[in-house]
Amino acid sequence: MSDVVRTEAEGPVLTVTVDSPDYRNSMGAPGVREGLAAAVDGFEADEKQRVLVLTGANGTFSAGGNLRVLKDLRSRSQMEERITKGGGTIGVILRSDKLYVAAVEGPAFGAGIGLAAACDLVIAASGARFCAAQIRVGASPDAGMFWSVPRRMGRAAAKRLLLTGEEIDQPTALAHGLADYSAPDGGALEAAQALARKLASGPPLAQATVKRFFAQDIAGMDAVLDWERDTAIDNFMTDDFREGAAAFLEKRRPAFRGA
Repeated sequence: MSDVVRTEAEGPVLTVTVDSPDYRNSMGAPGVREGLAAAVDGFEADEKQRVLVLTGANGTFSAGGNLRVLKDLRSRSQMEERITKGGGTIGVILRSDKLYVAAVEGPAFGAGIGLAAACDLVIAASGARFCAAQIRVGASPDAGMFWSVPRRMGRAAAKRLLLTGEEIDQPTALAHGLADYSAPDGGALEAAQALARKLASGPPLAQATVKRFFAQDIAGMDAVLDWERDTAIDNFMTDDFREGAAAFLEKRRPAFRGA
């Protein structure tokens, strides 16, 4: 594990904190990409861990890429290797059946938006700010932003965000779906961990079904209705559904097992 990426497990919840103050938790800071990749891979491999909470230390989620390094990369192969590394972790998050929650304090700029938007749910503190800053320096969005941002905000709002490089605040992010829940400054991580604990007690197979739908590009009403029918049948046949129904009727908390 990287020195600039800390992990802390609490039962089925893993908290991952990027802590690279000299680079404002940039995705391109030394060790951050590697640390995030290792943390995500370890989480995915651990059957006992259900929800990953992702945050940044020192009141900053992520300042995005490391321009000091990127501006000096002249060969296409070097740039491809660097961008692919970060995009690989984003792809794992988007494709995973497990759940990810982002706790955003302060700026989530550039690739930092991509990292947050890839998560299933986003908690934004009052002082959170979002900016697709790549366009400001003559670059185009990366970190999965062309996939995740339009699906969160809608095409028109996403186009405006990605094209203008305008900075938006927490209320605007909430209004347009880039963030899901609010928290006071300094309280995003606590709120995200509470949400993660709640999610971790839920039915993993049904949650995975919901996540897979939004991760797939199913075109047309008939295809969606067919997919919905088939996955509903699958989930109604699980032990988790029988346990959930029994718990509801018996007025107790269900104990889901992912089976």
